[in-house]
Amino acid sequence: MSVVVTAVVHPNPGKLEEALAAYAKYIEAVHAEPGCELYALHTDGSSIVVIEKWATRADLDAHAAGAVLAELGPVLDALRERPADVTVLEARPAGGGKGAL
Repeated sequence: MSVVVTAVVHPNPGKLEEALAAYAKYIEAVHAEPGCELYALHTDGSSIVVIEKWATRADLDAHAAGAVLAELGPVLDALRERPADVTVLEARPAGGGKGAL
C-alpha cells in the first residue's frame, strides 16, 4: 500500500524563494527514485508544503536515507527556522476515484 507524506517547511524570513530554488535543483532526482509516485511543492507565501507519495514504506525509507536528501538537507537546514513538520500517512481510500492521492 502506498505511503503519503506531508512536510511543512518554515524558511527563515526572506528565504522562501531560495528554499524553493533548492528544492527545484533536486526535484527531478527525487522523481527518478524508485517508488516515487508524487513529490510536489506548494506554498502559502511563507511556508513550503511538500506532498509526497511513495509506492511502499521501503521506498520512502530509501529516499530518506538516500543521496538526494543527504545533499539537500544541509542546504535547507541553513535556510529554515526550525525542522520541518513531517507527517507520514497511511492511505484510507474512500469515495471512489477521488478519495485517495
